[in-house]
Amino acid sequence: MLARKIYLARLVVLAFLFTTPRLFAATKLEPVTIGYSTFAGSFAPLWAAVEERLGVKYGLDLRAIYAGRVRPQQLLASGDVPFVLATGTGAMTSHIVGIKDQVMVATITNKTGSGIFSRQNIKSAEELKGKLVATGRPGAFQDVVTRFVLQSKFGLVPDRDVKFMPSGEPALSIQALERGLVDAAGMSVPYLFIARKMGFRELADNDKLGVTYPYTTVTVLRPLLTKQPELIEKVLKCLIEGTHIIKTNKAKGLAILRKYQRGSSEEILEEVYQYTAAILDEAPHPTLAVFKNALEMLTPQFPQAKQADVSLMVDGSFLKKIDDSGFIRALYKS
Repeated sequence: MLARKIYLARLVVLAFLFTTPRLFAATKLEPVTIGYSTFAGSFAPLWAAVEERLGVKYGLDLRAIYAGRVRPQQLLASGDVPFVLATGTGAMTSHIVGIKDQVMVATITNKTGSGIFSRQNIKSAEELKGKLVATGRPGAFQDVVTRFVLQSKFGLVPDRDVKFMPSGEPALSIQALERGLVDAAGMSVPYLFIARKMGFRELADNDKLGVTYPYTTVTVLRPLLTKQPELIEKVLKCLIEGTHIIKTNKAKGLAILRKYQRGSSEEILEEVYQYTAAILDEAPHPTLAVFKNALEMLTPQFPQAKQADVSLMVDGSFLKKIDDSGFIRALYKS
């Protein structure tokens, strides 16, 4: 089964590579493909790095590939995608079950931009007792955070007090809610803004509840740390510069969101931009405390998470080197 998943992931990557123009062949840039897991605004630094060709000054031809139904970690396993932007859930759960080959080297944001929405007949989160909630993919971020919030903030025990329905892609959660197939659903940006606009009741705003999580991480396979440390540093610099563009150039930021979040109204794009620009970290250090908190959130589904060693999952040395060099400070002084 694993071999088949890796094979499918490689097909996704190869199809992407053969249909992408080799824009920089004449200058012999090194092609680097970076996978990403969803279209949340927090992934905009990657899109900015690609669209603005920020890799050229470092000798890189950056390309972004959407993982789609393939889990981002499977792209890493294919060997054709050395970097993945995704929530920390996949890498952490791999470590929890004993597969410790993934390392997170940056966290672009610890804010989740998520919440729980219901149909109007439900007035509070407590009224979800005995109800059905859509949570995206089983074991993925939305599933994890929705279960955690319901239990820790509202005293509802998952699978006992509340039932859950895996709805797959985020847009399908809204459809399930709209059609009355579920009573509530976990949502993240941009779908959180869409749900508000559609008039669904917001039962929980996870940011306001103080929920933090390694929501957008940069993940690599462990051998890359020692085999190509210069490549990691170059890619991180590109992402940091991409963050700078999003935070300081609204026109470019909106144009990038407009391209990658096709179909979103200008009103939604404006909301996504304002939220994204505010929550992106200028210096995306992977903070151990946030990862430890995330492991606690995973514990109900993975009891062995209590024994997991965060230091094996995270390597903050690359960000520290970049930050100590004054690279980030110089960006925001210009």
